[in-house]
Amino acid sequence: MSETLRTILSAWDGKNTGELEDLFEGERSNPVLLQALIGLCEIEDCQRGATWLLKHHFDLKGAPLPEDLTRQHLGALSTITHWEAKLHILQYFERLQLALVPQKELERFVKSGTRSDNKFVRAWAYYDLAVLALAYPELTSEVRNFLTAARDIETAGSVRVRIRKALEKLGE
Repeated sequence: MSETLRTILSAWDGKNTGELEDLFEGERSNPVLLQALIGLCEIEDCQRGATWLLKHHFDLKGAPLPEDLTRQHLGALSTITHWEAKLHILQYFERLQLALVPQKELERFVKSGTRSDNKFVRAWAYYDLAVLALAYPELTSEVRNFLTAARDIETAGSVRVRIRKALEKLGE
């Protein structure tokens, strides 16, 4: 399955999700699907499709990733290069067991997203700072200050909305 999946994901145009949805439906009961997707996230030309499928899994209320796959996925965040793959991960970030990996790795990934040229990546990264602060309460004050400052300088409406939601998540 892994080689066929790699071929499909590397050829995916990033637009037509029908093929990926069909693939997911056909393989969703396959016990190695999530493992294969996590591995393919580390391959540059497969990142976009693999993370889209993982997001689809979570959007359909799929089970959490097993601890070993969570560690592998979160431990490889530094290998994610495509902005859409980063966006997908940021969109399902709060569905992951964050405490399984060092806080600094997660913080580095999320904070780098706040500097992205892509406003959607920035928006979700700001939101995930709040998610991170809830997982690691010692970050709450720093994150609250960071979000408040960002709210004052961000001009994109979608980013400002996510910052507001992040602050609400922190109880502000």
